Amino acid sequence: MRNKIFNLLVVIVLACIFLYLFIFSNGLTKLLTQFKTLSLIWLIIAGFCIIMFWLFETLILYIITKSLYCTDHLFIKSLKAAMIGQFFSAITPFQSGGQPSQLYVMTENDIPAGFSGSILMVKFIIHQATLTLYSILVIVLEFNFFNSKIPYFIYFCFLGFTLNTIIIIFALIFSINDKLTGKILIVMLKVVRKIKFIKNFENKYEHIEEELKSFHESAAFISKNAKLCIFSSILTLFQWTVYYSIPFCIYKSFGLNSANLWTMVSAQVFLTMFMSFIPLPGAAVGAEGGFFLIFGIFFNGESIVPAIFMWRIITYYASIAAGGLASVLLPNINSQNIKISTKYPL
Repeated sequence: MRNKIFNLLVVIVLACIFLYLFIFSNGLTKLLTQFKTLSLIWLIIAGFCIIMFWLFETLILYIITKSLYCTDHLFIKSLKAAMIGQFFSAITPFQSGGQPSQLYVMTENDIPAGFSGSILMVKFIIHQATLTLYSILVIVLEFNFFNSKIPYFIYFCFLGFTLNTIIIIFALIFSINDKLTGKILIVMLKVVRKIKFIKNFENKYEHIEEELKSFHESAAFISKNAKLCIFSSILTLFQWTVYYSIPFCIYKSFGLNSANLWTMVSAQVFLTMFMSFIPLPGAAVGAEGGFFLIFGIFFNGESIVPAIFMWRIITYYASIAAGGLASVLLPNINSQNIKISTKYPL
């Protein structure tokens, strides 16, 4: 609980600093001056894009969950898990709080931890694999252009891509190799027992071992459903394409027309890779600096600071606001009508 409060305070402080710097740099004056000339329709489209991003997140979670653990009111449960994941991803370093918070919410809504962990891990693998392939495509097609425009671009690109590749490799090992996972679990629990962090070590180990068995069985079920994985990957591709298109919408709202959609999407892909190794919640400071560095190629001196402000509001602070509201307004639903998928013998 203390960590959550601390992370939230960090986000609030960083938001205040960002707002102060925005005003201090005359960004607010520039925005107010240019607001009369901005295309409102493009800003509405940008807002619609982030909403579509959240809905795709919900739909992907819904589809994977339905294939494993079909229960009543599943779409509402998926929506709540998706939005709370957005909230905690935004307020924790490296987006580390997203999946644990989703796991908690799903178990609170009658989806056992073993199934919830499996669902989230499969979704994570699909997500990382899709983004890695997306990144490879962008690097192959657009690397030379951005490398010629941005100093030290190759180093940032290498770090971001390497980090994301390592993450997916570990995720695959964890989900496929149950023996290795079991050994890691034993080592972790032994360390925890030595520092006397938990009581009833044997009971805890047996319970976690049972959940881990369920996890691997569920992951195996999903891996044998190629159509499900492909469909979820396609949805993930659409989800992130919509997200990556937001800077282009902001760009068009300023009446700028030099850059095309694909180049702007590629710029956002590179920026997302750079942001992945910034340890602060929401990749604060690094996100704004990265946007200034990369998108400064396309925006002029008068529009770049207001553009950063609008981009950050739409892609980051809106997720915090929507996720916070979802955690309060969407109820926990304890369903009595549960049907476990019979396609795989658990």
